[in-house]
Amino acid sequence: MPKKITRRDFINGVSVAAAGAAVMDPKAVWAEMAKGQPTTPGATGYYPPTRTGLRGNHEGTYDVAHALAWNGESPASYSALDEEYDLVVVGTGISGLSAAYFYQREAGQDKRILLLDNHDDFGGHAKRNEFHFEGQMLVSGGGSGNFQDPGKYSPEAKQLLTEVGLDVEVIRKGQLPRGFAAEMDAPMGMYNDAATYGKDSVVTGAWLPAWQGMGNYQELINALPLPENERKKLIGFVDGSRPLEKPLPKGDLLKTLKRMPYQTFAVEHVGLSKQTTRLFDPYVRVTHCTGTDSISIMEGIKTGLPGLAVLGDEGMAALQSSGFAFEGVDFVWAPDGNATITRQLVRRLIPSVAPGQTVEDLVTARFDYSQLDRPDHPVRLRLNSTVTRILNESDGAVSVAYVQDGKPVEVKAKHCIFAGFNGMTPHVCPQLPEEQKKNASYGVKSPLLLAHVLIRKARPFLEAGGQVNMCPNSYFALVTTGMASKIGDYETPMGPDDPLLVYLMTSPPVENNGSQSASDLYRLARHQLYATPFEEFETKIIEQLSGLFANTDFDADRDIEAITLNRWSHGYAYAYMDLWDPEFPEGQAPHELGRKPLGNISFAGSDTEARAYADGAMDAAWRAVQERVRA
Repeated sequence: MPKKITRRDFINGVSVAAAGAAVMDPKAVWAEMAKGQPTTPGATGYYPPTRTGLRGNHEGTYDVAHALAWNGESPASYSALDEEYDLVVVGTGISGLSAAYFYQREAGQDKRILLLDNHDDFGGHAKRNEFHFEGQMLVSGGGSGNFQDPGKYSPEAKQLLTEVGLDVEVIRKGQLPRGFAAEMDAPMGMYNDAATYGKDSVVTGAWLPAWQGMGNYQELINALPLPENERKKLIGFVDGSRPLEKPLPKGDLLKTLKRMPYQTFAVEHVGLSKQTTRLFDPYVRVTHCTGTDSISIMEGIKTGLPGLAVLGDEGMAALQSSGFAFEGVDFVWAPDGNATITRQLVRRLIPSVAPGQTVEDLVTARFDYSQLDRPDHPVRLRLNSTVTRILNESDGAVSVAYVQDGKPVEVKAKHCIFAGFNGMTPHVCPQLPEEQKKNASYGVKSPLLLAHVLIRKARPFLEAGGQVNMCPNSYFALVTTGMASKIGDYETPMGPDDPLLVYLMTSPPVENNGSQSASDLYRLARHQLYATPFEEFETKIIEQLSGLFANTDFDADRDIEAITLNRWSHGYAYAYMDLWDPEFPEGQAPHELGRKPLGNISFAGSDTEARAYADGAMDAAWRAVQERVRA
């Protein structure tokens, strides 16, 4: 077993790199670890992006919230701070920061705004992971990753990006062809692990087109370590040359496509083994955060899985009748994911935090966290602050109570926008009607685990062959690289002997027992995330990379420099699913009913849009701000 790469000290957020300097020799590293990194935002050297170990929902972010939500426990009293604001925003993700920006623009630059966040860094899911090695900086996104279809954004979202200086076309032109930003026909790897197949192997090729019966799909499928008969069935499935072994129910085909699990279709009707259907799981596990046992046939096809060929013209007609259409998706990847958005918003709201104004000078801008919460600034951002109660007071004010570093305190404001996790809304807003509480907490966020592993040289990854590696039987579903870009004076190193950020993604695999909903599976997977210690995650990472790179000279003990594990126990906003949710009338869906304003309190965040996308977060912010300025 290779040595442990990231020790317990790293779990508490100690950075390999001190104050952004290049990674030092081992003795110097241990010396810095002994010192630790400052935990107070105002302290010199406080810089969370370079912290490694367990990040995302790190230790200390959820203790107070869990005590409230699980046990109804909260402080008996709060000390009133001598601070009053025009607006308090709870949550500093894309939606919370956008709300602060919109409010300042609509209500006036002189308005006093306080932003509160329970994490040690701003950004919500749109956080930055930053590494330094031998004089080179590598950055990537620790959560929310890209602009998706920015040309289809609402006018308000487009205007926000323009006003704050986020030129999407500059970001697009800066993308380098690596990982998710590689060409569609770039080789992908299908990792066949030794635990399942007796030997580690990787079959590389254009797998996404292959699932549609295109390219050299027969050659790729025949290279998989499956029984011959199973390979023949799989080929017949993807190209439609093999009839269904069991016909689909007669009648409403569209209803069947929406109400039958994809795995049931593939096993009982196509005739594949359940083991073979796991080949389709990787992208499903990072999009829907389940396996194919918990998505519909239609959702599987929309995700890019096989099925259209064998369903034929009748199947295509049924899909099209539901509004389904084949459209390309426009992904734009920034160097540090959607942290590009949150960092630029913070820089606009609090200009003293970092110099510069454009996306070109943003990537390498070093943020001064001591500037975030200054009393002489109209906008203040306060970290490590878990909100426990928001009340409309009889005098028309809103009181916002929170716990920071163990101290319960309270501030007052004219307005409040809650842009946090909808599941906490009923607990922090006790004045909500019971029915609204029920609607607000309807959606269960899906858990995600996103890891960055800094390796000394890119060569093992490049020699493995795939830009993105699908790992159907491994803990991490996808293994690719961190975002690569050339913007301003930042350029991701791309040589085979340059350092590389390996990016691993998954939602903890939980098999459906036949009676569980997706929400049930999300809760079980979340429990896994909380119950699994960092050392166990580290072992899974080392073993999986060692198997994936088995045919190279990769040595985890020698080659891994650092691990950052972004644990998002409450990840994607819940999106309604064919198998588990009814088709709600417009305006009557739980997220719409749950977001109604309450007195001087409004609700934002992607949960209130039931869309886990950056523009959904911005649109929610715009709606909430309009409710406040028109109140």
